[in-house]
Amino acid sequence: MTLRRTALLLLAASAIGSAPAHSQPRIGPGNIRIDPDILKGTHSRPLAVLRNKGCTFYENANGGGASWKKQVEWLAASYPSQDSYSQYVTTVGDWWDNRISSLRCDDSSQVHCSVAVYRNTNRGGGDAIFWGSQGLINLADYGWDDTISSFQVFCNRMK
Repeated sequence: MTLRRTALLLLAASAIGSAPAHSQPRIGPGNIRIDPDILKGTHSRPLAVLRNKGCTFYENANGGGASWKKQVEWLAASYPSQDSYSQYVTTVGDWWDNRISSLRCDDSSQVHCSVAVYRNTNRGGGDAIFWGSQGLINLADYGWDDTISSFQVFCNRMK
């Protein structure tokens, strides 16, 4: 089930584009078929172009207060046009739990990062996806201020 959910998020992050999170369809269980040959599941280290890429989370709005950058760690899937790397955080910990007010994901011509956020630990309690192309995101604008308890960062390296 975890592999299927990861695959669904990867497909959404790579195929939907860079529209705001509130305009995206919800991602969840369904009858979406995924070709198992594209899923690698390897734990290879990211290439140099992906080093230090990911998303930064901030305690306050507008990137203020304490910050925490989470970088991608492993290859999740490979497609003809891109490789998708990911890092899953099952819980943000006691201090960060329900304290994140803004975030920013890296975005460039070579690497596009996004994050799926969840209200509960272990990807539970509803989700939303935010893209690096959105720039600095104030979560209150989307009803997500101080509600994140877990997340998954994705970075797609364009081939």
